[in-house]
Amino acid sequence: MIKRIFQVLVAVLILGLLVGKIIFSLPAKTTNEQRIFTSKEISNLQEISLDGNFDVNVTTSDSKDLKCSFSKTKTGYIYNEYELESRIENNVLYVTTNIENKMNFVLGGETLSVNIDIPKSYKNKLSIKSKLSKINILNSNSEDIECSTTDGETKISLDKICGNITVNTHLGDIDLKLPKDEKFNLSAKSRLGKVTNNLDLNVDSSISEKNINLLSSDGNITINGN
Repeated sequence: MIKRIFQVLVAVLILGLLVGKIIFSLPAKTTNEQRIFTSKEISNLQEISLDGNFDVNVTTSDSKDLKCSFSKTKTGYIYNEYELESRIENNVLYVTTNIENKMNFVLGGETLSVNIDIPKSYKNKLSIKSKLSKINILNSNSEDIECSTTDGETKISLDKICGNITVNTHLGDIDLKLPKDEKFNLSAKSRLGKVTNNLDLNVDSSISEKNINLLSSDGNITINGN
């Protein structure tokens, strides 16, 4: 009887491996979409809030419009797959995934990414939450940057420190690049990782602005000059 059960389990395992191999050998399908918010639509914008299971890339440009580019790559079969949504409500731009709390039936893989290009004139809050993905910010002029991720790397590179920066991550590393000639107030802590600050001479605890708070449970924190 035990031998019979063992044979059945082995057969099921082999079948599962074969099905998985077939599914993941299927060609990946990528879909792209762009949404443009005009200068008139974002004239009173107080916050940009991105919250979902997607990679995030933030850039700035001289454009007066705000551009959101969405990309989704899917392999195999996914029931109840993620969809990206964007809207402005109460002077906040929300970019989210629409089935955050729903159960998915998955026989494949799915990756989402958001590339958002923000006008240089935008200086209000930038808030990003990305659970298992990467966050990359290049030269934001926001006076309040907040990033949170469960398991993903966060990279921020700034030519100018415009205000406060807060980054919290559980398992991911934090890589921060700042101007070599600017002073800032710093708190950087990692419970199990390593903190490396190559701009130690720039830290000034008497500064009431430009507060940088970095916290990682199990990841490395690195601060370098730009």
